[in-house]
Amino acid sequence: MEQAARPGGGRPFRPRWLARPTLRQLRLGSGLVLFAYVLTHLIVHALGNVSLDALESGLTVKAALWRTPPALLLLYGALLLHLALGLQAFYERRFYRVRPAETAQLLLGLAVPMLLLSHVVGTRLAWSLEGLDRGYPQVLYATWVAAPGQGMMQAAGLVVAWLHGCFGLYFWLRLKRGFPRAAPWLLAGAVLVPVLALAWPIKKIAAGAAMLGVTAYCAFSGWDVAAERALIMTLVMLGAILVDRPALTMRNLALAAILALAREPEALLGPSFQMSFGAVAGLIACAPLIDGRVFRTESPSRIARAASWTATAVVGTLATTLVAQVATAPFATYHFQTVQPFGLVGNALTLPLVSLAVMPAAVLGMLAYPFALDRPVWWLMGLAVRGMLDISAWIAGFGQANVVLPAFGTGALVLLAVALLLATLPVSRLRLLALLPAGLGIALAASPARYDIYVDRDGAGAAIRGKDGRLVVLGRPPGFVLEQWLKADGDGRRPDAVTATAGPRCDRLGCTLAAIDGRSVALVTDKRAFSEDCVRADILISRLRAPPGCAAPLIADRSFLAARGATAIRLGPAGPEVVTTRGAGEPKPWQPRAVGAVMTPAARSEPEAARDVDPTDPPLPETPQ
Repeated sequence: MEQAARPGGGRPFRPRWLARPTLRQLRLGSGLVLFAYVLTHLIVHALGNVSLDALESGLTVKAALWRTPPALLLLYGALLLHLALGLQAFYERRFYRVRPAETAQLLLGLAVPMLLLSHVVGTRLAWSLEGLDRGYPQVLYATWVAAPGQGMMQAAGLVVAWLHGCFGLYFWLRLKRGFPRAAPWLLAGAVLVPVLALAWPIKKIAAGAAMLGVTAYCAFSGWDVAAERALIMTLVMLGAILVDRPALTMRNLALAAILALAREPEALLGPSFQMSFGAVAGLIACAPLIDGRVFRTESPSRIARAASWTATAVVGTLATTLVAQVATAPFATYHFQTVQPFGLVGNALTLPLVSLAVMPAAVLGMLAYPFALDRPVWWLMGLAVRGMLDISAWIAGFGQANVVLPAFGTGALVLLAVALLLATLPVSRLRLLALLPAGLGIALAASPARYDIYVDRDGAGAAIRGKDGRLVVLGRPPGFVLEQWLKADGDGRRPDAVTATAGPRCDRLGCTLAAIDGRSVALVTDKRAFSEDCVRADILISRLRAPPGCAAPLIADRSFLAARGATAIRLGPAGPEVVTTRGAGEPKPWQPRAVGAVMTPAARSEPEAARDVDPTDPPLPETPQ
């Protein structure tokens, strides 16, 4: 194919990228290669402000970029070519009256080999000739502990090389069209990169930025109570970094708990506070065991390092999930009466989606939103969320994926909480003392004292333990209340299945049922039934007001329920034991008290003498207002 000729004849046209490079262009290209190498070196140094592990990881990436044969050939060729062409350009100058910037660039370029020669010999040549691959721990010890002067010289060499490259970029870009607009940003980058790599505490800067971010999130979310508690814990942990203290320590966790309780003392009895601080305490105590040190390797093989990294990530995820589940199991079982045996599998499958897709996409989406570039980011985030939902549905399809356990009392919970404290607070073999309260707590939780009758606070329905030992429904209690009754009894049936159970005898006036001990229980829905049920029933329940002459031994009518609220009854040989959500005249439904005297016709109008309740009694469910 013939080359196109110029319109007026003469030499044929040749694209610019096919033209023979000039010496100036070769010097510029080799300088850019060296500048890229110095830039990656400084970025790796900046990771040292985060941790030594981050520094080693950065070194691995840098080695993958610059230790391949083509990269080494390019780097060494650029070094020799740039040095030779720089000296050649200085030799061919017709006059030596140069500007200060050019003099500084020349002197800095000549100083780089002298400052970095010992470093090149001790690292690059040692690796090339002897196969000695020094990591950052060895280099840091050799340069800053054994011979601090060498460390200062090498730091000066990096700064000198960086300044030399910045001068070169300035002389190349200063005549470009967009340089005046980009100059402030380029200057900021030229100053920040070496400062961040050699002096600035990146970890503290990141901690400060994170503190501002979580505070802004809490403010935008409306200062919810749970968000405030998480904010206090996060600020304490990040504040420890600012004062050069370890972040994840029991001391910081205790300080966060004190601040949270000072803000909201009643949170101590809630599941959110108990589960969140219990999980963090367990993770802090088990951190040395689940950090994956067993799988770390010093092998130079990339396959071995990749396998080590994968094993560390997988085992760390599984171990973290297992520790968190064990630490929160007592509180979750006490408050919700459910256990998810396959939660470990579900969390292990969904955590990578959350960490690698959902959370990064949320940040990128917020950054791209002002520029109307957020649509693909939200699409990617939606795919990850859909994957999480599919995994959850798959796990829920397993047999016994959600096991319902009977509610145990506060005594078992206290023993299990003491066991958790003994297992996490000591740092010696004193942790073995946790086995004693843990065993006692599990024994109490495995044999709870269940209630035999549950009464809704409005008297619309009740659940009575029948002859077969299972709860049978009378009336129409709210679905949520019935669901809580079943969970407290360790019954995994659905509320509609319990409602359809045969057993009670019902008509238009009410229902009657024989309880597990043979006592007759009547639910009155029409006042015409009082004349018969007040005589025959041992326990009478109604949302109506019973007549003054009702002779039933125990009556829970409108007056009783209005004063006492939701009621639970435990049937025993000594008689029924009645427990209500509040005592007479107490407007605080979260302070349950027992009713010592049975509600008889003569005593129904007078307040009963309260008696102590078994400390293992579970909290009673309430109907939502």
